Amino acid sequence: MSNKTPKPSTSPWARTSDSTVHGRGLTATKDVPKGTRVIEYVGDKITKAESDRRDELHRARREKGEDCCVYIFELDQTYDIDGDVAWNTARLINHSCDPNCKPEYAEGGIWITARRDIAQGEELNYDYGFDWENYDEHACRCGAPTCCGYIIDKSHRWRVRKFIAEKAGKKVKGKKKPLANPLAKLKWADLMRLKARFEIDPKRSLAIAESLTCGQLQSRVGLIPGASNFFRGGMTTYTIDAKVELLGVNRGTAEACNAVSETVAKQMARGVVQKFGATVGVATTGYAEPDDQQRVEVPFAYWAIVQKGPRGTWVETTGVVKGKGLIRAAMQAKVADKVIAQLVETLKLPDGESQS
Repeated sequence: MSNKTPKPSTSPWARTSDSTVHGRGLTATKDVPKGTRVIEYVGDKITKAESDRRDELHRARREKGEDCCVYIFELDQTYDIDGDVAWNTARLINHSCDPNCKPEYAEGGIWITARRDIAQGEELNYDYGFDWENYDEHACRCGAPTCCGYIIDKSHRWRVRKFIAEKAGKKVKGKKKPLANPLAKLKWADLMRLKARFEIDPKRSLAIAESLTCGQLQSRVGLIPGASNFFRGGMTTYTIDAKVELLGVNRGTAEACNAVSETVAKQMARGVVQKFGATVGVATTGYAEPDDQQRVEVPFAYWAIVQKGPRGTWVETTGVVKGKGLIRAAMQAKVADKVIAQLVETLKLPDGESQS
């Protein structure tokens, strides 16, 4: 048997990079489809008894105030894998309470697999799934709306919230679960993919002009950690006068359609790009609810995404969102979610092209 130290594990899907969460991490080198086995989690194959012994050593070091991470994975009923070895590149993957990956058991080993589509440049993460016991030893900095502040399995996070609420003097009866962050229902995955789209091309910057969505796009983008690196700003313009004066929309065009058309959406997007000096502009306009005066029976919206092209040209993508049966708030949320998802797709680099 060779005594040589194995070479660090590699993957065509990921590379090491600085992490926005903690230390070093892994980043997707290209768009990763859901279900892809990204990288194998390797390490020393040890017995359960040895696993318990090493766990006690970790605990003792932690009590001394040393930074001691846990890398032991259960492999089967007899053995575990201790990934605390230099050649286990997967050990660098950080925890997230809203992860894009998950560990899976296949071919006699442990694989880190994409649990959803992952964008090129997006940091990889998975839920470490720590137990409730000694939860407060593992603070979490993932930033997800579902985060309770500690690295703990999803099934136990309500216990942490309840404990924190009671500690703050709030009465929580029985097993009633305190509400998680109200923003938790937002499509966090799309926001993380959007962040990656801008990070892989630092020359890109974003500006947003809203009418129907009334700031919801801006608030979503504002939730992204590090958004100030690419988000120049935005504005909400409801009236025709505001669209004309602030965004340069053609008055005749706007008055002919009550400022609701594909053309107006494109003009708004171009105008906000020029207003904030960005390279990418997004705009929405439409009816968030039925309007008898305008003979609108079903809510609908136009959206536009524009990018500055060479020699003063524009690359434009547009679309329509319909909201039959939706109330105003639901329609606004639907349009905002749709535009974010479309922006992720529109900003995808051509196959084979990458940015360092």
